[in-house]
Amino acid sequence: MACRNGLVAMASGGHGGRPWLRDPGTPLFPSTHDGSDEVKVVRGSIDYVGINQYTAYYARDQQPTATTVLSYSSDWHAELVYERNGVPIGPRANSDWLYIVPWGLYKAVTYVKEKYGNPTMFLSESGMDDPGNITIVQGIHDVTRVAYYRSYVTKLKEAIDNGANCVGFFAWSLLDNFEWKLGYTSRFGLVYVDFETLRRYPKSSAYWFRDVITDKS
Repeated sequence: MACRNGLVAMASGGHGGRPWLRDPGTPLFPSTHDGSDEVKVVRGSIDYVGINQYTAYYARDQQPTATTVLSYSSDWHAELVYERNGVPIGPRANSDWLYIVPWGLYKAVTYVKEKYGNPTMFLSESGMDDPGNITIVQGIHDVTRVAYYRSYVTKLKEAIDNGANCVGFFAWSLLDNFEWKLGYTSRFGLVYVDFETLRRYPKSSAYWFRDVITDKS
């Protein structure tokens, strides 16, 4: 299941990467045997685990009441919150769900290492956004994004140094784009895009990545 709000492994859609359709009147969950044969086939068959990690939350107990609407999230019996004792978990980016929490990345990667036998991992998405209406001059001087990536990559290296088998990091995203939920009101890119002319302007974060890759920083 793909999600930007914490730990994610093996992004997919629907059930097993495809929609699950059932005939009316059939049980919600189909009956099967114990699945031991499938377990043997599936175990260890992945090439890698992709982790989308942007932010972290606190979790607190939330027991259902008589008025609780049954749903996927209510079944957790937990509430995800951004602050504790009035103190935010970290500075907020443009998106209301995205708080900058570098230690969350370390915990996510370490969890996969310890829980799932340290498979080959990629950070398949990580990034933060600015408002969509910032000017070119404001957009290309993205000091907050540089600080975000510096802190997150530092925590990733710490996890790798402690044994995590993570072999790659993908920033979200290369270009400002049409975000699936926020459209053009959110800019995640390392490159500023003028949506009127489509001209592209590398941001400070793009040059920061260049220098990291070429070992100049």
